[in-house]
Amino acid sequence: MALYPPLRWIPSLYFAMGLPFVVLNMVSAVLYKDLGISDAQIAFWTSLIMWPWTIKFLWSPFLEIFRTKKFFVVTTQLLNGILFGLAALSLHLPSFFAVTIAVFAVVAFSGATHDIAADGVYMSELTTQDQAKYIGWQGAFYNLAKLVATGGLVWFAGFLYEGFSAVGAVTFDAYVRSWTVVLAILCGLLVLLGVYHVRALPAGGGAAERHSLRDGMSGLKEVVGAFFQKKHIWYYLGFIILYRLGEGFVMKIVPLFLKADISSGGLGLTNQQIGLYYGTFGAGAFLLGSLLAGYYIAHRGLRRTLFTLCCIFNIPFAVYALLAWFQPQSMWLPGGGPGRRREPEMRRQSPP
Repeated sequence: MALYPPLRWIPSLYFAMGLPFVVLNMVSAVLYKDLGISDAQIAFWTSLIMWPWTIKFLWSPFLEIFRTKKFFVVTTQLLNGILFGLAALSLHLPSFFAVTIAVFAVVAFSGATHDIAADGVYMSELTTQDQAKYIGWQGAFYNLAKLVATGGLVWFAGFLYEGFSAVGAVTFDAYVRSWTVVLAILCGLLVLLGVYHVRALPAGGGAAERHSLRDGMSGLKEVVGAFFQKKHIWYYLGFIILYRLGEGFVMKIVPLFLKADISSGGLGLTNQQIGLYYGTFGAGAFLLGSLLAGYYIAHRGLRRTLFTLCCIFNIPFAVYALLAWFQPQSMWLPGGGPGRRREPEMRRQSPP
C-alpha cells in the first residue's frame, strides 16, 4: 500500500487550489458590490490583483532552490487562510476597500505560488499513467471549489444578510457582518487544509541542488527560450489569448450585472439567487456539458471537435447579452446564463 495514496491528497489539494482563485476572481465582485463600491473600481482593482496567476512563470524556477514543493503548498495554504481572516477583520475599517484589495493582492501572489507547487507535486509523485488516471479527480475538485465559492458561499452571505437585517441591522452593517462570517469560513477552511496536508501530502521531490539566484535566472531563461522556440508558437499564443478572451471580459462584469437594479440595466438578483443559480443550474450544466463533451471528443477526436467546442464555449456570452436586453423576471431564464455548458478542461495544457 502506498505511503501517500493519491486519493488522500489529490482531491483536497485541488480543492484548496481553486478556492483563492475563484473568491478573488468572482466572489470578491459580489462582496464589493454589496458594500457600495462602484462598478468601475470593482472591475479595475479585482482584475488587477489577478495578475500573479498570469505571470507566475517568472518566479516558478526559484521555488525549489531551498525548499520542497510540499513546503510551498502547505505554507501558502496556511498563509491564504490567515490572510482571508485578516480581510474579514479589515471589512470593519473605514478604509476597508484599500486594505482588503492589498490583502487580496497578497493572496493572489500566494495562490499563484501554491498552483506552481501543487502541480509540481502532482507531476513529481505520479507516473504518466497515474497522472492520466487521476486527471478527472483533479478537475472535479478544482471545479467543486468553484461551485462551493460562487454557489454556497455567495448564497450563505445572502442568507446571513437577511438574518442580520431581520434583527435591525442597517443594510451596510448587515452586509459587513455577513461577509465577515464568509471570509472567516474561508480562513478556517484553508488553515484546516494546510494542517491536513502537513501529514497527507507527499514531498514532491527534494529541494533542487542549485542554490543561487543566478541558477534560478538561468533556469528561467531556459524555460522561456525553449517555449518560444516551439514550432508555430505564435499560433498557440494567439489561440490561448483569444480562446478565453470573451470569458475574461465577462467574468468580472457578470456578478455586477446580476446584482445591479433592473432600472440600471441589471437583473436585480439577491445573493441567495446568484448562489442558487451558480450552485444548482451551474452544477447541473457543468456535469452535463462535461459528459457530453467527453463523449463527443472521444467519438470524433479533439482535432475535429475543437472549433465546434470553441463556438459552444462562447454561446453563454450571447445569452448574457440577451438577458441584458430583455431582463426576464422568471428564475428559469436567468438561471440558464450561469448554468452554461462548460468546455473540456484545458487549463493546464500547454502547446505541444
